[in-house]
Amino acid sequence: MNLIETATRWRHGTLAVFILLALLGIMSLLNLPLELQPGGDRPQISITTPYPGAAPAEVEDLITRPIEERLEEVEAVKEMTSTSSLGISDITLEFDWGTDIDDRLVAVLNKMQQVADLPAEASESNVIVSNGGGASAMMWIIVKPKDGLIADENRYRDLADEVIVPRLRRVEGTSRFLVIGGQEREVEVQVNPKALSDRNLSLSDVTSALQANNRDVRGGPMVLGRREYRVSTESRADDIAQLEDFVLRRDQNGRVFLGDVATAQIGRRFRESYFLYNDEESVGIGVIHRVGANVAAVAAGLRDSLDELQTRFDQEGQDIDLEIFYDQSTYIDQSVALVQDNLLMGGLLATVVLLLFLGSMRTVAVVALSIPTTLITVFIVMGALGQTLNVISLAGLAFAVGMVVDNAIVVVENVFTHMQRGKGAMQAAIDGTQEVWGAMLASTLTTVAVFIPLMLVDGEAGELFAALGITLAVSVMISLFSALTLVPMLSGMFLNQREAQMMLMGGQYRGGNRLERWVARTSAVFRYFQGKLEAILLLAAAWSIGTGRKIRRLTMLGIATALLIGSTTLLPQADYLPEGNRNLILWLTEPFPGTSVEETAALTADARAFVRSQPEVKNSFLVIRPGLRAIGFDLKDEYASSQGLNTMLGRVLPTGFQFPGFRFMFPVRLPIFSDPGKQFEVQIVGDDLQTLSALQQDVTQQIQAVNGVVNVRSDFVYGAPELKIIPDRDRLAEVGLTEAEAGAMVEAALGGRFTSKFIDGQEELDVTVELQDTFVETPDQLRQLPLYTNNGLTVQLGDVAEVVERIGPDTINHVNIERSITLTATVAPDAPLGGTVSATETEVLDTLRQTLPAGYR
Repeated sequence: MNLIETATRWRHGTLAVFILLALLGIMSLLNLPLELQPGGDRPQISITTPYPGAAPAEVEDLITRPIEERLEEVEAVKEMTSTSSLGISDITLEFDWGTDIDDRLVAVLNKMQQVADLPAEASESNVIVSNGGGASAMMWIIVKPKDGLIADENRYRDLADEVIVPRLRRVEGTSRFLVIGGQEREVEVQVNPKALSDRNLSLSDVTSALQANNRDVRGGPMVLGRREYRVSTESRADDIAQLEDFVLRRDQNGRVFLGDVATAQIGRRFRESYFLYNDEESVGIGVIHRVGANVAAVAAGLRDSLDELQTRFDQEGQDIDLEIFYDQSTYIDQSVALVQDNLLMGGLLATVVLLLFLGSMRTVAVVALSIPTTLITVFIVMGALGQTLNVISLAGLAFAVGMVVDNAIVVVENVFTHMQRGKGAMQAAIDGTQEVWGAMLASTLTTVAVFIPLMLVDGEAGELFAALGITLAVSVMISLFSALTLVPMLSGMFLNQREAQMMLMGGQYRGGNRLERWVARTSAVFRYFQGKLEAILLLAAAWSIGTGRKIRRLTMLGIATALLIGSTTLLPQADYLPEGNRNLILWLTEPFPGTSVEETAALTADARAFVRSQPEVKNSFLVIRPGLRAIGFDLKDEYASSQGLNTMLGRVLPTGFQFPGFRFMFPVRLPIFSDPGKQFEVQIVGDDLQTLSALQQDVTQQIQAVNGVVNVRSDFVYGAPELKIIPDRDRLAEVGLTEAEAGAMVEAALGGRFTSKFIDGQEELDVTVELQDTFVETPDQLRQLPLYTNNGLTVQLGDVAEVVERIGPDTINHVNIERSITLTATVAPDAPLGGTVSATETEVLDTLRQTLPAGYR
């Protein structure tokens, strides 16, 4: 007894198998991660190292290069990029799809342990696993005042750092948080330089005391009998006042405490970010999910936590509102729901078509049951292969609806034929299935072979196509198993021999209930018109092979050729991924180099007023942080269509040149997928920044002239104002100062000198050393900065050093350790991306490569 006969005769066993498969499929479906597209984003590891107050060139030389030299040894890195900007180094390692990111993280951490000789003032490097979206947050939360109340952004910042973020961090699947707006708290140790000099001490003594004493010291293990104790010395300050009790010096004249020359207090760090929501000072919190996390589940957990926090704040009378401005899960739910609706509609239409063609409720029921049975079983394989539930895999299931019924139809039709020959239902089911199983196997394997190449494509496209190919191939294979087991078993149970005999004689089945009779009558009418169409087609075939065959064949060939050409002319323009309908527009702004955060916010006032004046705009915000300065807004629901977003984009675009103070202002729609949209990049690699800057300007103008290019942006800006202090070593020696002591005085007078960390509840605060009553806001005031020597003398900085004003880079970028500039060209919506890239290659880049200086590419 073979598989087909066993499954057909052993009805209860077959039903039990498919019920079990259905249960496992439902369980797998509930456990499948839900995301927008398969594979998420390209796996990356980011290393961020703060070096407060350092210029980009110093960050590059002292931080970025030493780390890059170690990370270059990490295997499987596709590309290493870095950005050295004011006070911070960002390095990103990009890996191929499918790389074991946890294994690579261990390798990166090992290499970071080997990095030596970083400046003492540099903070500890932060190593995190990120995604290809960079800082693309899955949710943006706004902390703002209740309507009618005065905003206090620093208070909101404290709540975000101390309460909101720690609570949200407990939500499973969150990775890190971006807090924008307000000024972070810090512990400021305000030093009186005169009192320090009078006691023959220097700033180095203060920083050394804070670094040595404000930390816990491990002692090691101590074994006493059967017990082992872990010994450590707790010397970290528990209260800010304890910092003033640290001893700076102890000698025969007594002790000098920190409190004798300084005071410790809570202050605010230098402003690095700014956030306005509907033109009110607020704080924005961006939530970045862990790679591979279920975005919908994470979003649900975040919303629950926000509800708890809002209730708590209301009970405490905090008078603040927590509002979700953007939630990626909304678009995931909408996209998935749309595909699910199409999937159900496709199944319904397939059933209706089967009813019209087969004309039998029983037959259609047998075939239709194979659709959900097959599709639910697919989820078991998807879960075993580590696939996710996303738009692409669901689209594959929607495509599969029309394919999985093919095998079932072949079996049912052949079973029907055997019943018309007089066989009983059971025997007809066995014989009919055995007769066609070989042909179905060959057909199924041929179909699967079509999708195998899709699974072998590399890169991001491979992730997309693999999800589609796996879904379709598995669906077809399971449909074959269902057609050889479930379908013949159901055919033997439900198909009616009398009905088969009536249809054989061309009659209409009049048995069964009223619904069955109505279906039979409708199908008979449909088959009547089907017969007329078949007659017309037979006449056309007879005409094409009749007398005068040469002319008639040429005519048929001409018709086919015309249809082919007509089809190709109607093909839509090819794009990688659709933009989707994400209701968010970012108006990117780039102020001129050297513009402060506060001034940038002031310069955007007119642009923000323009946005708020548009009747379609629902909410707007301003975000200013390192690497991003933009005005963002969404549209009211009735305008939030793709057409409405494009209309608004076209209205905003020409106004970007009306607002002074910016190098450019360019609006962009954020696509739902990680695809950057209709853009392409051109990289220029070389050593000298000034040469790169000149090449950038020339290439930008040439690319801008290419037909179809709307805008060209560069990630490099040369022209940031700098003040360089060049010490006079001889003069410093005469007054009894060293270069390090002079530099420490300048650092303490400006941004503050970082020394250690102070633990305040769940928050770590920087402890910085600053000079009391010292205000330096102009180059001349910097030259007049008093320097106190250990022998009681006071000199001005300008007496022992030259303060030189010059310009430098705003950021310095590397690609695989080499300096580089990246130009991003935006293509017009109606221009083909591929054609524009080809035109840029032939019109600009081919000529440029021949004229580049040696060592540049």
